[in-house]
Order: sequence, then C-alpha cells, then structure tokens
Amino acid sequence: MKDIHEALEPFEPCVTSEIAEVLGWPRWTVYKVLNRLAEEGEIRKKKPEARRVIWIQ
Repeated sequence: MKDIHEALEPFEPCVTSEIAEVLGWPRWTVYKVLNRLAEEGEIRKKKPEARRVIWIQ
C-alpha cells in the first residue's frame, strides 16, 4: 500500500481528493494525516478558498 509521501509528487500541488483516490483511503483520513504532516513541517498547506486546501511536498 502506498503511503502519503509516495502519493505526493515533489513540488506538485495536490488536493485531498486526488491523494485519497491514489491511496484508496477515505478523504477525511487523508486530510487528517496531511494536516498533521503540515503541522510538523513535512509538507506545505495552502488554503486559497474556504473549502479548498492544496498540499505541496
């Protein structure tokens, strides 16, 4: 099974649903993991709109 870091292409912006599709995980699970990684400084999080988050490795 792929993990989050394998699903994220370096320097390629992704949204939660894209990563969830690649991994076959529920979106909410992926969001929680990505948010934790962003808080730890492992990935970047951009929020251009109220309901959209972009993740960058």
